Amino acid sequence: MHTGERTRIMVVGTKITEEQIQTVADQVQVHKFGGSSLADAYCYRRVARIVTEYAGASDLVVVSAAGDTTNRILAIIDAKEEAAHDEDSLGIAQVLLNQLKKYQQGLINDLLSGKHQERILELSEQDFDRWQGWLDGEEEITRRPELLSYGELWSARLLSALLIQQGITADYIDARTFLVADDAPEPFIRVEPSREALLERIAPHHGTRFIVTGFICRDPEGNSLILGRNGSDYSATLVGSLIDAKQVTIWKDVAGVYSADPRKVERVVSLPILDWQEAEELARLGSPVLHPRTFQPVNRERMVIAVRSSLKVENQQTRIGQYDDTEPRGKVLTALSEVVLFRVDLSDAKLVQQFEDLDLTPLISWNEVKQQHAYYAYHQNHLDFMTHWLEQVDVHDHVTQMSGYSMIAMVGNRIQETEEYQVFKRELSEQNLRRLSFSPDANAVIAILEQKLDNRLLNRVHSQIFNYRRSLGVLVVGRGNIGSAWLSLYRRLRERINEQMDVRIIGIVNSTRLWLDYNGVELTDWEDSFEQLAKPYEMSQLITELPNAPYDELVMLDLTDSIEVAQQYPSFFANGLHIISANKRAGASGEAQYNEIRTIQREYKREWYYNTTVGAGLPLNYALNDLRNQGDEIRSISGIFSGTMSWLFENFNADVKFSDLVREAKVRGLSEPDPREDLTCQDIVRKLLILAREIGLKLDWQDIDIDSLLPEHLEDISLEEFMQRLPELDDSMQDLYADAQKTGKVPRLLASFARQDDDYVRARVGIEYIPEGDMLANLIPGENIFVIYTDWYSEMPLVISGPGAGKEVTAGGVQSDLNQLLSRLSNRADD
Repeated sequence: MHTGERTRIMVVGTKITEEQIQTVADQVQVHKFGGSSLADAYCYRRVARIVTEYAGASDLVVVSAAGDTTNRILAIIDAKEEAAHDEDSLGIAQVLLNQLKKYQQGLINDLLSGKHQERILELSEQDFDRWQGWLDGEEEITRRPELLSYGELWSARLLSALLIQQGITADYIDARTFLVADDAPEPFIRVEPSREALLERIAPHHGTRFIVTGFICRDPEGNSLILGRNGSDYSATLVGSLIDAKQVTIWKDVAGVYSADPRKVERVVSLPILDWQEAEELARLGSPVLHPRTFQPVNRERMVIAVRSSLKVENQQTRIGQYDDTEPRGKVLTALSEVVLFRVDLSDAKLVQQFEDLDLTPLISWNEVKQQHAYYAYHQNHLDFMTHWLEQVDVHDHVTQMSGYSMIAMVGNRIQETEEYQVFKRELSEQNLRRLSFSPDANAVIAILEQKLDNRLLNRVHSQIFNYRRSLGVLVVGRGNIGSAWLSLYRRLRERINEQMDVRIIGIVNSTRLWLDYNGVELTDWEDSFEQLAKPYEMSQLITELPNAPYDELVMLDLTDSIEVAQQYPSFFANGLHIISANKRAGASGEAQYNEIRTIQREYKREWYYNTTVGAGLPLNYALNDLRNQGDEIRSISGIFSGTMSWLFENFNADVKFSDLVREAKVRGLSEPDPREDLTCQDIVRKLLILAREIGLKLDWQDIDIDSLLPEHLEDISLEEFMQRLPELDDSMQDLYADAQKTGKVPRLLASFARQDDDYVRARVGIEYIPEGDMLANLIPGENIFVIYTDWYSEMPLVISGPGAGKEVTAGGVQSDLNQLLSRLSNRADD
């Protein structure tokens, strides 16, 4: 259907319930993608992937015209208008139209196939037939907004078709079917009819991702209107306000708001959060990230605006919302290379008042009473507006325009109270400073310089002011023995841990409940607080919510033995989290699943540390990696890999019942929660697999010879029944011990693997009889020992031994992994 002057857009809706309206408000979020995010077929596919993975099933996606489509349309319009004076311009317009058609239909051909391609190409041909008719004078289109609206319409139609082709339930919405406004330089939105029409369109279709055109709306008669500069960002927050959404995510080619413009300043960092006042002040002072109009429709008590990168979809983002308790701090250095001053005589009270009443707010204004002058500073981009306004009010003789100025400003909550302000003032006191003052809301300090702006100055001021410590949010999954021990350890070491980064525990999770606080959970009496504050949750929802946490980096500590958590590792990585594991399930998963985890980890450039999965707190994996990085090759590893089995067999003799030892190990927290994991050797096999894979060997469960200590009839009963029937093991274990004693040996549960010359890996876990004088027979109960043969350690092996079980040493190993992660992230920030 053609839209605009020729065909009026009318909306006929169906009534919806209050429950449906509330569902939309609670569950639907808005995402916005600009033209650079849709520049070519590769970009479209990337956006489709983001929409699939990061947008909810009922979310709205607001899109701009693809690439430079709007500029192309404007060039065609200008060339056609010029044809009235220059016939050659019509030929230029035809060439430009052909190029636009080739570009748009090229996107369709690259992205779609089959019936999807045929349908969208047919609609495209209809559109360009109308354009051709307009260019030939056979079709009358007198309003620019109607022509400009096609760019957004093409984007929305194509993206929805691409999603549908990929099996996603999707549709597109022309915003002119619901968004009604009165025509004006900045159209005035009729909120209630627009809200009603939008809700009637989307509420009955829960589970559909709607792609909505940005930048355009209509007047009550159905004529197309455009929302002006940065209209698509404004469209996104406007649509979000109409449905009372909790969040609008604006996807750009930068990862949020930085401490300065990264195109001009080195070593900038992204800001996790900004409050509304800071963000609006930053936009007013010329930030390229957000336009001031973006904030106009926002319900500040409910909505959050997230600014994220569509090029690097990780956890870096800036969340803009109501953060009333933020401490005073300078956050962003912003600058304008060209500023124009207007000097007005204070004696002309009427003119001064006209400046004060002007809709365009100056960057800064001040009075110099002794000289009887008022000054108003504006961005160079506003010079045309000011010149036109001055001509209208006809006061040129009373106003002096002054050029050659620049501006540097620092934005932050209660800026005058901050140390950053003192440094800012000191650094700029050495420059040709025309004026230094604060914004009316005291969220910015603004300096007007009588000099050209030099990026070297910006870099020096930035480096002197900002010494940001990056932030790391920690999600602790598992609050059992190891989780409780690590939280206790973290409390003791918190000051030391925070020397490298700002590290905060943002959540504690058990199998059914979650306590989440992005400001950091309070660890004093955390067990009681968990019982009071934790709520039921679903892991899949938590994973997609976590990237909204206002931290530079996020890490999940998996301190469970959960298969379900391990299966979610790819999703954790894809949503920007690093992982530290005490859980062996992922590292010892089937080869296909393990390869998938590694592939996703590498694709999203996340870190995965799991040293405690083998040897508890022993630095085994670090030692193996160090050897390999030096050029050595690991040939074999053998020993006692289980602290539990070490403790059991070192304490076992003819006078002790094996079942009593198993019960004691469980009570002490030395065994797995279900001791059968140890007795069937499953836990040891996992460790063996993890070690072998760590040094690059291909090994899976079926490749390992396993001798279980547990009879089959005890494997599939309940844990409670198994613990009651433990004595059924005693006779066979005493026979085993007696058999070993016949030759002066003792039984020990050993694990080993060796690389053969043909790269075949021989691996075994089972009981072996060890001479009583051998080091393997004389360990401290609970001690692990790893005997490592390499190319360099071929005659005398490298031996690593120490405690291999226990919540304290395992918690220490987790902390060692966290230290490694902090070091790695700090080095990344320095690169």
